[in-house]
Amino acid sequence: MGAYLLRRMGATGLTLFGVSLLVFGMVRLIPGTVVEQLLGQAAMSSPEVLASFRHFFGLDRPLSVQYVDWLAGIVRGDFGVSWLSGKPVLGMFLDRVPVSAELAVLAVGWSLLLGVPLGTASAVWRGGFRDSPVRVGATLGLSLPAFWQGTVLILLFSIYLGWMPSLQWVSFFRDPLTNLTTMALPAFTLGTATAAMITRMSRSSMLDVLGREYIRTARAKGVPERTVTFHHGLRNALIPVITVAGVQLGYIVGGIVVVEDVFTLPGVGRLLLDAIFQRDYPVIQGVIFLLGAIFMLLNLAVDLTYVVLDPRLRRG
Repeated sequence: MGAYLLRRMGATGLTLFGVSLLVFGMVRLIPGTVVEQLLGQAAMSSPEVLASFRHFFGLDRPLSVQYVDWLAGIVRGDFGVSWLSGKPVLGMFLDRVPVSAELAVLAVGWSLLLGVPLGTASAVWRGGFRDSPVRVGATLGLSLPAFWQGTVLILLFSIYLGWMPSLQWVSFFRDPLTNLTTMALPAFTLGTATAAMITRMSRSSMLDVLGREYIRTARAKGVPERTVTFHHGLRNALIPVITVAGVQLGYIVGGIVVVEDVFTLPGVGRLLLDAIFQRDYPVIQGVIFLLGAIFMLLNLAVDLTYVVLDPRLRRG
C-alpha cells in the first residue's frame, strides 16, 4: 500500500505540473489583459500609460520568467496576490470553499442516494414496466444542460411558486434551514447528470453481477432473494459504480462554475468567473490549479475505496 501511494503521489505531482503549464498558457490566450480592463479607452490613446501599467503588473517580462516565478511561489505555498483586490489568492479561495464544498457534497450525496437504489431496482425489474421509466429518466437527466435546468428551476420554484428563496445565500451555521432550502435547487441541478450516470452504471453493473455463477449458486441453495441482491450482488456491483462516481467528480467540480453563476452563489466558481472577466491572472491560475489538485486527491481517495470494497485488492 505504501509503494502504491508513493507512485500515485508522484503521478499526481507530474499531472499538477502539466496542469500548471496548461493553465498559465491558456490564460494568456484570453483576449485583453487586466490593464485594458482597468484603463478602458485610455489604453488605446496613451501607450505610455499602457506600458507603465504592464510593467507594474509584470506583464512586460518574458513568459518563461513569469511562469517560473509563479511556480516557485506555489512550491512555497504562495499562490500570489489578486491584482485587483490585493488579497492573497489562497485566502480568497479558502473563503469561498465552504460554499462550493457544501454544494458539491449535497449534489454527490443526493445523486448517490438516488442513483444506486434506482439502478439496482431497475436491474431487478429488467424488462418490466417499472424498468422503462427509470431508463428514460436517466437518459433525460444526462441530456439536460445545467444552465438551462437551473434557470427553469428558478423560474418555477422561486418566482412562480415562491417555494424557495433565490439570489441569496445564508451560511449553514447562521440559519441551517434557510441554507439548505437555498442550496436545494443548485444541488439538484448540479447532481442531476451525476445521478443519471450512476443510475445507468448501477443498472449495468448489477445486471452483470446477477448473471454470475455464484449468484445462481446462492439462489439454488435457497438464499433469500433480498440477501442475494444486496449482500452478494450489490457489494460487488459497487466497484465499477465507485469508478464512475470518481470520474463524475470532475463534472461536479466543473459544473460548480456554471451552477454558482446561475444561482449567484458566492463560491469558488463565481470567484473564478469574476477573475476571468477581470483578467485577474493570479486568481485564475491559482483557483484552477487548486481545483485540479482537489480533483486528483478525490480520485486518489476513490481508488483507495476499492481496497475497502474488494478484499482481493487488500490481499494483493
